[in-house]
Amino acid sequence: MKKVFAILGLMVVFSFYGCDIESGENFQFISLKITAVALPESFEQNTSHNIQVTYERPDNCTFFEGFDVFEVDLNTRSIVAIGSLLKMDECALMQDEVNTSFEFIALNTSSYTLRFYSGDDENGNPIYLEYVIPVIPEGVN
Repeated sequence: MKKVFAILGLMVVFSFYGCDIESGENFQFISLKITAVALPESFEQNTSHNIQVTYERPDNCTFFEGFDVFEVDLNTRSIVAIGSLLKMDECALMQDEVNTSFEFIALNTSSYTLRFYSGDDENGNPIYLEYVIPVIPEGVN
C-alpha cells in the first residue's frame, strides 16, 4: 500500500513539473464596442428571441468571450460584449466588425429597454445604443 501512495505522490509532483505558477496571467478582459444591433419590432412574452449584435474587434490580440447582461431595473438591461486581450509584444490593428448573437427571453409584459455598450465619451463616461422594445403578452397574436 505504501508503494501505491509513493507512486501516486510522484505522479502528482511530476504533473506540476514545468508549470510556472509565478508568471501570472497573459490576458485581461476588456469591454468591446458594440456598433450595431438587430432587434425584432416586439418581443413575445416567455419566447426566446435571437438578438444579432455587431461589435468592433480592434486588433488581432483581442478575442470575443461572450456577453455580460446587467439588470438595471425590472425591464432595463445593459449589455456589454466582453473580449480577452492577450498581452503580446505586437498586435496588428484591425478595426474589424464581427457579428454574433445571444438569446433573450422577455419574462414581463412591460416594454424592455436594452442598452448596448458602445464605448466611452471624451470624459470616460459610457455610451449606449438604447432600444425600447414592446412585449406582446403570451398567447396574444
